[in-house]
Amino acid sequence: MERRLAVTVRDSVVPLVFISIVIVGLWPTIEGLVSRWLKFDEAYSHSFLVLLVSLYLGYQSWGRERPRVGFYAIWLIPFLLSAALYLAGVFLLIEVFQQLAIIPLIASGLLVIWGWRQTKRFIVPVGLLVLTLPVWDYLAWPLQLVTVSMTQLWLSWLDIEFVVKGILVYFPGIGAFEIAHGCSGLRYLIVCLFITVVYGELSYDRIDSKIILSLVGIFLAMAANWVRVFLIILIGYNSKMTSSLVHEHDFFGWLIFAVTLIPLFLLARRLESQDNDGNNQSPSRDQHNKVVPSPYNLVGAVTLTLVALGFTAMVWWAVPRDVSRAYSDPVSHHIEVFPPAEWLPLFKSNLSGWAPVVAWPDRTFTKVVMERSNDDTGPLDNQEVFIGLYSYDYQRPGNELIQYENRLYDSGKFLPVKTFTLNTRDGVELAGLSLEAIEGGQQVHIAYGYYVEGQWERDELQAKLAQLPGIFNARTDATLVVLGLTCRECDEEVRLEKLAPSTYKAVQEYLDRLYQPDV
Repeated sequence: MERRLAVTVRDSVVPLVFISIVIVGLWPTIEGLVSRWLKFDEAYSHSFLVLLVSLYLGYQSWGRERPRVGFYAIWLIPFLLSAALYLAGVFLLIEVFQQLAIIPLIASGLLVIWGWRQTKRFIVPVGLLVLTLPVWDYLAWPLQLVTVSMTQLWLSWLDIEFVVKGILVYFPGIGAFEIAHGCSGLRYLIVCLFITVVYGELSYDRIDSKIILSLVGIFLAMAANWVRVFLIILIGYNSKMTSSLVHEHDFFGWLIFAVTLIPLFLLARRLESQDNDGNNQSPSRDQHNKVVPSPYNLVGAVTLTLVALGFTAMVWWAVPRDVSRAYSDPVSHHIEVFPPAEWLPLFKSNLSGWAPVVAWPDRTFTKVVMERSNDDTGPLDNQEVFIGLYSYDYQRPGNELIQYENRLYDSGKFLPVKTFTLNTRDGVELAGLSLEAIEGGQQVHIAYGYYVEGQWERDELQAKLAQLPGIFNARTDATLVVLGLTCRECDEEVRLEKLAPSTYKAVQEYLDRLYQPDV
């Protein structure tokens, strides 16, 4: 009796000690994840619920047949590879590496302790945590493009004049809709995956039933978003942009999503009946899952503990405290974009109320100027030009170039009118966007690009992925560069195309001096 009690305590304590050590090592990343979960207007506000359900399912799997602790040395290989990926993300300041390594680290550690046949019961509880990682943001841009295509297809069936450019749907004489990050449907997709995976885990034994339910759920979530965007655009068109749904449509979107859950749960019940019928003729789960665990190995337990402690120590040693020390002193550098002889500085920080919305950049440079006339009689055509640089020395949770809070304009004050592309004559293409103030109708025209680790990008997805080549050039910086223009009577694209080459060349030289590591 005493021996059995000792074994039970050991079987409970060893996994808890291991997971505790790993969590301490992962804490710098976990802390950033929690701060992201607390932003309830983003796609990851469901994460606390996912964590609770994951813990409940894990406890349920534990209680069904408590796994016995052993030592399965072969699984040390994926554990060490996962640890190497995480440490690479820490040393190279690539957050996505750190996030992607979290689940494999935990799973492979449990495999070392329990082996495959015991750990497989915990695949779903641990795997659910993938839905809390911001790596899903990489799907936002492709989902936006799919939503644009579906909206264009459905609008083509109606007798409506419209133009689609990029992610803008423009109605001549009425206005334009931007199918932005929040319109990608990413939030519905993640929530529906969570619902279907949990339902399948609790209700089905057959893997094909679980897969079918999840695939149908993904399609219905995307379809719900397509319908939502299409109806909002149609309502905005018919109301000439005066409907409240044009600006406030979150509740409307969740209502449509709830309706799509009806056929999903009807399918779920049907699959449940088929799953139960099939299981009546198959061996019981308990008989199928009989396992003989590897005997407890003290040397193995000590080895795993030392590896986990070593990983934790290296993470805390490598976590950056002051990355800016690695770069040249920024005070010694100066950026001169607009020569004083040609441009008159204006003491303000926006154009007609417009300025980019950027959260917590490490460095900011903004300037507004007006072109001087050639004969000193006054400024030309009331042209005002804005230049803005918003830089992150390195990207980390809450301080990322591409994130939900960073926007080129405040959608409560401005509406997009059209998009265009500018060429800086040296092979770099910049994105262009014309905005119109909701009140007053003043137009602002902007050209923008992302300079990430020495590379120019013109869209959000490419800017997000541009962190990866930085592995080879030792750069970690990321900057949003925006050039804005207001004028009374001018061709804004021609004017911006004239300003862009010299402006962006000066910006690039400045950023290269600022962020080029000392050698």
